[in-house]
Amino acid sequence: MPGARYRKIESLGRGGMGQVWLARDEILGRDVAIKEISLIDGSGADTLQRRTLREARAAARRSHPNVVQVFDVIETDGQARIVMEYVPSRSLHQVMRDDGPLDPRAVAAIGLDVLA
Repeated sequence: MPGARYRKIESLGRGGMGQVWLARDEILGRDVAIKEISLIDGSGADTLQRRTLREARAAARRSHPNVVQVFDVIETDGQARIVMEYVPSRSLHQVMRDDGPLDPRAVAAIGLDVLA
């Protein structure tokens, strides 16, 4: 990644809005997640830039244990990226694949965390 501050390590996942990477902040010596938002519906670069900044600002206003912190917004190669707190975890799919079905109390706890 240009700028040499953030070094991509691996893809964490891809969704409808873009891709998230595990990266290393070489200056602060910590792992971060970097979200690259993709163009959709033929929207242009200006629309993408506005959408990225709007998402970053909305997330940066939140202070909650269930919401990751936004550290920065960077632009490389004309594309804005959101630099966020990296939270090592497993997806619900991975948990169920590795551990089997969840008991009702665990499902309720997950639901309450999502509601929070």
